[in-house]
Amino acid sequence: MATSEDVREVLDTRREFSIETDEDTTSYFIANPTGEDIRKADWQYSKIYNQAILDDLLTQAQMIDLLKKQGVISEDYANEVEEVRSRLAAEIYKLESLPESTDDVDLEDAALSVAATRDELFRLNQRVNGPMGNTCENIAEDARVEFLTSRVVQIKEGTKLWEDYPAYLNEENTALSVKSRFEVMLWMQGLHSDFLDNTPEQQTLRVVNQKRVEQALASLKEERPAEDYPEEAEVEILELPPVVDEAVAEEVEETPTETVKEEPVEVVEEAVQEEPKKKAGRPKGSKNKKAPAPEPTEEN
Repeated sequence: MATSEDVREVLDTRREFSIETDEDTTSYFIANPTGEDIRKADWQYSKIYNQAILDDLLTQAQMIDLLKKQGVISEDYANEVEEVRSRLAAEIYKLESLPESTDDVDLEDAALSVAATRDELFRLNQRVNGPMGNTCENIAEDARVEFLTSRVVQIKEGTKLWEDYPAYLNEENTALSVKSRFEVMLWMQGLHSDFLDNTPEQQTLRVVNQKRVEQALASLKEERPAEDYPEEAEVEILELPPVVDEAVAEEVEETPTETVKEEPVEVVEEAVQEEPKKKAGRPKGSKNKKAPAPEPTEEN
């Protein structure tokens, strides 16, 4: 009977890939298929291949002959592809055989030469990749990969992501189904998800660029003395915030008190100054101006 450690060991051997969304990142795993899964995948291949033949689709050999007849590829296309592949393998071997003491310029030249040859091979394959994708063999192979994808992709706990093959075909999350299929295809070919970033030429170019960055940083440090950096900069950064805070606090505290004191004082002074002016301008006998009433009483 399998123990928990045996189960954990099996789960740790799975290949992991992730799918990122706007909200979070979800991890999925690829486990080894069972014997029954492989037999059913081969049966799926045969079924789809025979159906494609009945539907009058071309085989790979027939498609190559048609492409040559239409002038898409030359008669020596196969030999041309093989020659480029051999040259690529030779250049990769030369790059990997360079000693560690090799100059960075020579390393970069060798890596760029490998990259150019790989790009040439890619462009040659692109001439036929589109048409060959519609042949009986490629359509049947796609069906086999899709069936294996529905059987080997799991969630973290080890449960299969899809219950069966029809559930995979009816998956509404297109990004999930396509990504899973692509990862399983790479896994079947022994390639990692980031295989294009880890080719020999890319690794060499990263090392060369890293050395150049380190040399540039070292030259900058030599140009500026070490005493220009840490202590003065740290003192300024630590002292600036409290100075700014105190100034702001003083302005906030002083502004309202000045406004409140000035306005009432000005109003009172104006009122006091205006009242004596009005009193000083009145005639002293202004109280007798209302005496016309008693005159008739004197005549009587």
